[in-house]
Amino acid sequence: MKQPHGKPPVKPSQTNTPDGKQSGLKQASLKQAKTTRRGFLEISAAAVAGLTLSPLAQSSPLAASASSMTSAQAPATGSGSQGIDLPSLTLVEAAARIRQKQISPVELIQAVLDRIAALEPKVGAFITVAAEEALEASRRAEQEIQQGRYRGPLHGIPVGFKDTFYTRGIRTTAATAVLQNFVPDFDATIVRRLKEAGAIVIGKTNLPEFSFGGFTAGTNNPWDLSRNAGGSSGGSGAALAASFLLGATGGDTSGSIRNPASTCGVVGHKPTFGVVSRYGVVPISWTLDHLGPMAKRVEDCAILLKAIAGYDPNDRYSVRVPVPDYPALLRRNVRGMQLGIPPPTALADFHPDTLSAFRRAVQVMEALGAEVREVTLPPSIHVASAAQRIIRISDAATYHRQYLLTRAGLYGADNPAGAPVSRVRTTVEAGSLLTAAQYLRAQQVRKVFLREMLQLYAPLDAFLTPTMPAPAGETANPAITFRAEFNVLGFPAISVPAGFSTAPPGLPIGLQISGKPFQDAVVLALAYAYESATDWHQRQPAL
Repeated sequence: MKQPHGKPPVKPSQTNTPDGKQSGLKQASLKQAKTTRRGFLEISAAAVAGLTLSPLAQSSPLAASASSMTSAQAPATGSGSQGIDLPSLTLVEAAARIRQKQISPVELIQAVLDRIAALEPKVGAFITVAAEEALEASRRAEQEIQQGRYRGPLHGIPVGFKDTFYTRGIRTTAATAVLQNFVPDFDATIVRRLKEAGAIVIGKTNLPEFSFGGFTAGTNNPWDLSRNAGGSSGGSGAALAASFLLGATGGDTSGSIRNPASTCGVVGHKPTFGVVSRYGVVPISWTLDHLGPMAKRVEDCAILLKAIAGYDPNDRYSVRVPVPDYPALLRRNVRGMQLGIPPPTALADFHPDTLSAFRRAVQVMEALGAEVREVTLPPSIHVASAAQRIIRISDAATYHRQYLLTRAGLYGADNPAGAPVSRVRTTVEAGSLLTAAQYLRAQQVRKVFLREMLQLYAPLDAFLTPTMPAPAGETANPAITFRAEFNVLGFPAISVPAGFSTAPPGLPIGLQISGKPFQDAVVLALAYAYESATDWHQRQPAL
């Protein structure tokens, strides 16, 4: 069953997984693991003894070569070996302990599931928690490690997938009644690759209906539960901030990885278009959608990206380029790197706290030896976002036609007077009214914008902007947001924690670093250098 870019087959409703277990929207059976840590360590010790951008693809030029804030302490839930709060570990930290046999995958997965059981009612990060499946996978991982078959840094690591990613045997709903009983019989390419690397699926994270919008209804921001986690990958962002997961995936058509990463104070990377396969994922737009990793740290994202990147013949836009060793290329000296920033007028309507955090981030980069300069933005940037909207809703209308003909009544209702719950049906119906001439004109604008931005980036290693115009729940409406523009271009862009607001206090703010096509390793290296020079990423919300 090969459906381009994750188009789900229309088939009769299915409410059970293949093994007969119920797959409800809030499955959370948290059985206790049978294997003890002591048994694991004893056995382990014995085992150890015995597209358009493709012509631009270039090998990476990388050689191998703040103010204090009291960290909130995580609750005791999830404490494991030697009193370590296992869910609060980063992916890198947990991987090191698993590799050294200081903790077992069963121990880690059980601790994560316990934390989810205790705190998920407050956060609402998940649509489905696959507890039984996760525990069974952790036992298999433990056995493999005991037998000396360690797969690498993702072996035994708990991860979550946005609920648009096909997961074999686990319901994939895209947060819509249209697909409420859809149970895929195969994994998305990203899911398959992460499973092959040893990662363990904890569950499916929440999103707006069909990924439409930057507000994830029902998912609260762990830094302030009265505020939203952003979107559309809001469940993934909230789950990471709440230490429910050590890694996650998101989708980004208009900024939907970077938005919740910034809003929830985690790291989110939108790779170069074509680097990561979209096969087996419910789409919005075949030419704008990007899929990428989200995690607590930049190095965690680099490990995830290395696992999921690479050519896939099932994705017609997948690009055949070598996959760099992203983690190995993180630790380079950024001295002398050329960084561009927007002119002050382009940021004038951003929130004051966001501007302050951005200025401090620029100063950090300068202190690291990077050379920062203001750049003149091309005229086409003022129409790029409008072109993106036309392309996005036209592509979406094509995908949704099958459901508008048969299940139109199942789409969520518009709610213009209240929270932005869903405008999917209205949007895709509007997209179906656009003409071919309008769509082609938008693509022509895209081509001009790409040409002008390639010229702007030519002397630069990267371009810095705030990720979001304002912290969670605050209002700012700049003409240029510097998010959807990078979906039009297909350039890589990452959001990394860069501070907290003061009015209101304590809300995360993100720094966005974008780069040239296929220079994801450069973007990650700059993000790692910034992260290493600051301590914003070390803060944890008090839940």
